Amino acid sequence: MLFSRIVRVGAIVAALAVAGWLLAQSQPPSKQYVVLLKRGPKWVVGKPAGGQALGNHGRYLQEQMTKGALQLAGPFLDDSGGLILYNARDEAEVRAIAEHDPGVVDGILAVESIRPFHLAFDAASGKSPFSAAK
Repeated sequence: MLFSRIVRVGAIVAALAVAGWLLAQSQPPSKQYVVLLKRGPKWVVGKPAGGQALGNHGRYLQEQMTKGALQLAGPFLDDSGGLILYNARDEAEVRAIAEHDPGVVDGILAVESIRPFHLAFDAASGKSPFSAAK
């Protein structure tokens, strides 16, 4: 009887350990990357960003946001390109996402750079390294 209880407790502990590991694997990536986009070779000169054929690019960004990969994105006001903040495991994952963007694939946009990023200040959440400790 004691042996069967020990086995059951051991099984429960093992199940909890596996559940914890699975939960850790499903957590969002802890790294963020800034992708800077610029005008690509097929950018139509004289047309603002709103006049470019970027509908599929927008839908792709929406899809990445739904998946949890895209944190924020938007164009520069001078129509020179845009900025995207992605959540990812590593730069290779971000590069693959950015290079599959229809705006990039179609040549309307081009990846200028990918840089690792650390969010230190966030007005939306109030996050700040200078916030008073509670």
